[in-house]
Amino acid sequence: MQQFDVILKDFVNWKLDNDDIIDRFRSIDSKVYRRLEPVIAVLNYTYQRAIHQGPLNEDLETIFQVGLNYLNDQFSVIKEYYMTLFNQSCEAFEEFGDLVNYLLFIHDFRSDIEKYKNAIEMDDIDELETCIEDMIAQKDKDIEYAEKRFNQIVNHVVSVLDYEYTSIVDIYYEIARTMGIGLSDDAMSIIGKEW
Repeated sequence: MQQFDVILKDFVNWKLDNDDIIDRFRSIDSKVYRRLEPVIAVLNYTYQRAIHQGPLNEDLETIFQVGLNYLNDQFSVIKEYYMTLFNQSCEAFEEFGDLVNYLLFIHDFRSDIEKYKNAIEMDDIDELETCIEDMIAQKDKDIEYAEKRFNQIVNHVVSVLDYEYTSIVDIYYEIARTMGIGLSDDAMSIIGKEW
């Protein structure tokens, strides 16, 4: 149990480091915030439950730890773009929210299909990731092109593998529903729900 106390403290530190950005994203109803809202909500709820009701069961500890690791990973990408390329401007960042969400989805998708790398060519996924990174870096707003390319590649990989992909965000959305945690109406109008 003491080890989990360290994880709870890590979450407090993560919140201290990121609450300002999260509040800014939430205040403008950011697409990136809406994508991560289920994970953030489940972590906040679980943290409060641990503080007020005592130790969590093993399942809740696992949910908490996986969610915190996921947010750490996602926010390292988000903050890199937000702080450097967009000079901490939420509005400028939001103009590329769709592309950032595509990039975050690709990262998740790649980790999930890594075990199948011998069965498929990862070059297309690599190319798509590079393309979207370049579009963000060059502030290219051709969302239609990115969406078309994204759908082509992801659909191709899913069909070749005969694979049903469920993202961590989707899983945390279902966990939030099961726990009775309220989410914004648009929490699942995010990239990935259709997979």
